[in-house]
Amino acid sequence: MSSGSAPPTLSVSDAAALRLRDARTRRGWTTKQLAAACAKAGAAKLTFAVLNNIETGRRDANGVRKRELTLDEVVALAVVLDISPIHLMGLPDDVEPGTALLLTSERTVSDRELLLDWIRGQRVLPETDSRQFYSAAVQQMPSPDDKQSIAELTRSVLQDRAAELTTSFNQEMAATLEKITAAVEAGASPEDLAALVRLRGEADT
Repeated sequence: MSSGSAPPTLSVSDAAALRLRDARTRRGWTTKQLAAACAKAGAAKLTFAVLNNIETGRRDANGVRKRELTLDEVVALAVVLDISPIHLMGLPDDVEPGTALLLTSERTVSDRELLLDWIRGQRVLPETDSRQFYSAAVQQMPSPDDKQSIAELTRSVLQDRAAELTTSFNQEMAATLEKITAAVEAGASPEDLAALVRLRGEADT
């Protein structure tokens, strides 16, 4: 890669394939040995040819990956390799800094820690529904992680409520200022203006 070029963006399957290769080599296995372990574990569909296609992507003439990983394959490979499925997810360890994972055509994530926390159900992605995320996390996560999710859910609810109150207050203040401005332009006396402000204060209590 030439200097000054932008860091790459990996598809979910590209990243998982790289992490699969790393997990396999850490076990000291060749692709044939992994295929044999898959057959022994009851994942006979993960043959040498299939695994080779998964790791290489069976790319077309333009280098575009044609062979994606399925969720079933990720889980089966995690079982065979004696790792958690999460170890086959996220960005590979040795990618160029700034490399992003393409979650959808409109969303990429380059923050490795954020990505893993999101997969674990511990942190929400930016510009998503945090209340929905942490509500689901609380239902799924066992103690002690559920305490963190509950705290995040509480903070999210409070932040949303604070934003609603701020918006309401700003709207009411704008309406009051308009009334005061109109009163001044109409020649209202200081007593009339004081009455408007007093009414505003009473409405807030």
